[in-house]
Amino acid sequence: MDSPPHSAPDASSEGGPSSDFLNEQPPQLPAGEPAVSPEVDASVPFAFHGTAREYFRIWIVNTLLSLLTCGIFFAWAKVRKRRYLRGSTELLGNRFDYRADPVRLLIGNLIVALFFLGYGIFGAVYPPVRYGTIALIILCLPWIVVRSLAFNAHNTVYRGMRFRYKPSLAGAVGVYLLQPVVIVLTLGIYYPAWVRARQKFAVENHRLGDAYFRFDPPGSNFYAAYLLGGLILGGITAIGAFYLFGLRFGLKITRPDLLQMLPYFALSGLGLFIGRHFIFASLFNHLWNHTHLDDHRFIASMKVDRWLGLQLSNLGAIVLSCGLLYPWAVIRTLRYKASCIRFQPAGPLEKIEYLAVSRGNALGDTAAEFVGLDFGL
Repeated sequence: MDSPPHSAPDASSEGGPSSDFLNEQPPQLPAGEPAVSPEVDASVPFAFHGTAREYFRIWIVNTLLSLLTCGIFFAWAKVRKRRYLRGSTELLGNRFDYRADPVRLLIGNLIVALFFLGYGIFGAVYPPVRYGTIALIILCLPWIVVRSLAFNAHNTVYRGMRFRYKPSLAGAVGVYLLQPVVIVLTLGIYYPAWVRARQKFAVENHRLGDAYFRFDPPGSNFYAAYLLGGLILGGITAIGAFYLFGLRFGLKITRPDLLQMLPYFALSGLGLFIGRHFIFASLFNHLWNHTHLDDHRFIASMKVDRWLGLQLSNLGAIVLSCGLLYPWAVIRTLRYKASCIRFQPAGPLEKIEYLAVSRGNALGDTAAEFVGLDFGL
């Protein structure tokens, strides 16, 4: 789930799906995904109402003010962007909202800047500072991840309810410190399983009111997606390698200059771009179709070829416009993603209760505001 202050719709406004939504036929699920129950005709789609013109005004102002303030305004820019994009996303007649305090984001940005300062400037003069900075970042990574997830959940609102994230520092240590060691020991074979573990850790600690998210995808789809994505990357990169081979032995060029190397770098970048988006689109349906909010569930129907075509056309437009069409690409992407997800309620959402102060959540909210920071994750 991103938005600047504009007159965003009230996140707590009540409403329901139109009869058109209720009469729509459900999308066909890819092979291997869980079967859809007969009640699936009650599923409703997400809707995205953002426009490229509105978002361009937000983006250009954010960019200029961030440059003029040497990055200080970036925290306010992020809040404005997320408030617009999340406020443009609708489900069941209600829009999401983002209510973060930019000062909290600024503090997180300053902490990250201090880490880079210690690594870059002081580390060049005193090498032990560089190693110490790297060690400190690694040790703090689980805490950083947990606090970022808690911050963004706490500041995302739907139907007047804030999302919650249950901090699990021990779980974060296992996922972000111990499992990467397994990746190294298995020479990268464990990497897709680690991606699944990260997704599971992030999703299952979230809740909306008193309803918890559940996430139970099998790991085979992760391995299939990364294997095919790696083959795509390797195949396109191999074309660039043959090009270099032709320069070296066909044209007898032993040390090609930068201009002659440009096609190789372009092909390598293209391979990485296509491989990355192929993996994303291959896993999109798999992830959403195995995500539940208590007994409510999600249904996804993204097409890999259409997603790749969308991203390649976005890339071409951004390059040809020297970046000016970036907001247009963002809106196109979010609109398509929203059109690929439907929500199937198991019952009235009114049964999801607000967390009452009597349950001790007032203290939890205060603690979240005090230590909750965003580190750009």
